[in-house]
Amino acid sequence: MSLAGLSAPARGAVTLGIGALGGGLFFALDLPLPWVLGSLAATALTSQATRFQPVLPRAWRGYAMVGIGTMLGTGFTPEVAARAGTWWSSLLVMSVLSLVVCLLAFGVFLRWGRMDRTTALFASMPGGLSVVSVLAEDYPAEINRVALCHTARLLVLLVLAPVVIQLLSGTDLAEANRAAFAHAEPLDPLRHGALALAALASWAVARRVRFPSALLLIPLFVSGAMHATGLLDVHVPAVLSCAAQIVIGAGVGGRFAAYTLREIARDGWLAALVGCVMALGALGGAITFAPVAGADVSALFLAYLPGGAPELGVVALALMIDPAMVIAHHVLRVFLIVALLPTAANWARRGADGSGR
Repeated sequence: MSLAGLSAPARGAVTLGIGALGGGLFFALDLPLPWVLGSLAATALTSQATRFQPVLPRAWRGYAMVGIGTMLGTGFTPEVAARAGTWWSSLLVMSVLSLVVCLLAFGVFLRWGRMDRTTALFASMPGGLSVVSVLAEDYPAEINRVALCHTARLLVLLVLAPVVIQLLSGTDLAEANRAAFAHAEPLDPLRHGALALAALASWAVARRVRFPSALLLIPLFVSGAMHATGLLDVHVPAVLSCAAQIVIGAGVGGRFAAYTLREIARDGWLAALVGCVMALGALGGAITFAPVAGADVSALFLAYLPGGAPELGVVALALMIDPAMVIAHHVLRVFLIVALLPTAANWARRGADGSGR
């Protein structure tokens, strides 16, 4: 049987295998963020260079989101929870910055991307594709173009993030990654078992909740509450962290299977350029506000980057850069998008119909 004729689970297993090989290669080459970027590169290249389309089954991504949300929740220790009240000013800066970069991207896509207003609006949203896709179902947006713009932008952000952080901190991220493996916390059957049960319960609740990213957010809240109150104190095993990074990388890289090189050239370059501008905005905001907030510049940079919550949350977890603060900013952005995007989309649709501006 050819690879093209594989069942969905078998195709998913091969996709993860390709991602793991790419991650292992990047790890061996001492490249930063190897399991995300290596997995992404391997699956993206495979999707364009071969007839095999590396795609993860939808249910598998859901399971991965539950695991990622649970792992990110472990960062909400009692000490972190005690200083969470000091984040309000940074959350406000993130909200304003998100609005500014969204308006800028909207103008760029409308002017040079030759998109209609609704498609340009959804393509410019400073959040993850999963949230935007759910909301886009009720509007006349060209979802394929929206998805490509988000994918290309996220690719740029994932590549730039470790490079910028290494320059900001002066830390050798490859060495830090090796050290994390060398000093990985051993598996504790009791504590990690309790965390697994919490994840299972969260999954059971999340699949019944009709809210974008529920499979990420509910496990995050449950795990975060358990750790913030001191009920649990568990560090994520290195192997699970790597597995999450491989899933994230393979998920992003596999999206390119849906596009031809011509389609990527049409919208991808502009989205990548917008991603670079957004990254510069996040960097400028982080450098400017860090002394005021007394926060780490690298953590604020990751918090202000307008990418997906699971993807950038995993980056913060992998690089051990205050994942709780980073994910808190991205979660707020998700809620803002869910609350405000329908109104903005109705405005864009009225403008496209000529019935209002």
